Amino acid sequence: MVPPDSPAFPGLLEEMTVDEVRAFRPEVVVLPLGSTEPHGPHLPYGTDTFQVTRLCRLGVAQANRDGARALLYPTLPITNNANFRQFPFALRMGVRTLMQVLVDVAEQCRDDGVKKLVFVNGHGGNPGALDATLREIAGRDDLPFACWTWGIPPEDYVNPFEHPSDHAGEKETSQMLWIRPDLVRSDQLADNPFGRLRVPSLAKASFVRPWHLYVPASAGGETRKATAAKGETYITAHATGLAKLLVELSAAEFDERFPYV
Repeated sequence: MVPPDSPAFPGLLEEMTVDEVRAFRPEVVVLPLGSTEPHGPHLPYGTDTFQVTRLCRLGVAQANRDGARALLYPTLPITNNANFRQFPFALRMGVRTLMQVLVDVAEQCRDDGVKKLVFVNGHGGNPGALDATLREIAGRDDLPFACWTWGIPPEDYVNPFEHPSDHAGEKETSQMLWIRPDLVRSDQLADNPFGRLRVPSLAKASFVRPWHLYVPASAGGETRKATAAKGETYITAHATGLAKLLVELSAAEFDERFPYV
């Protein structure tokens, strides 16, 4: 893996010139999706964006060293966030708006001659909209093949985290301790409470949780076991799998049967 603060590499669109992009001739575009939202008293609002950006930079750099021609777009920092409305400055766009933005990106890829598009998601509020967007794109014969992923861990990956949490817990705190330790308020690490369901069977159903009730501190779970080493393990493992996907996509011939033989 490339060092976290490596200089620009081929495929990082925002640091390339127009002549460099034309000469690069990308085969696949990668768009990271982050979020700007509260992550408790110990992590910054940009946590999701920092994490997915680091993962994608590592994955794309590795893929391009291995022969891919993957072009990394700037991270989208505002996405779906309806469940955080009771917290201040939880930035959000509507579901239909996000879907249209992603379809617009797919149309632009088509216009630029790119036939393969990978969305890399870094925010838990996006999967439903991403799934629907893929169906919208697939329903049009003129748009690129599109898929989405959180990053792909290798088969031998071992989860280093002791305390499960779906927001601002041990995993996200560990990642930020590796990526931006200067932004982690270590004196605020704690075991943050989760709300309890009044109807227990809802745990097996799908619904949009009001997060001011689910995670009153805007963070949930134990954070004091977080370490930078755990965060590095998680991100680099998922970037390795992402790189493999991009290499395979870049090398695959695109025709009317894609992605099947």
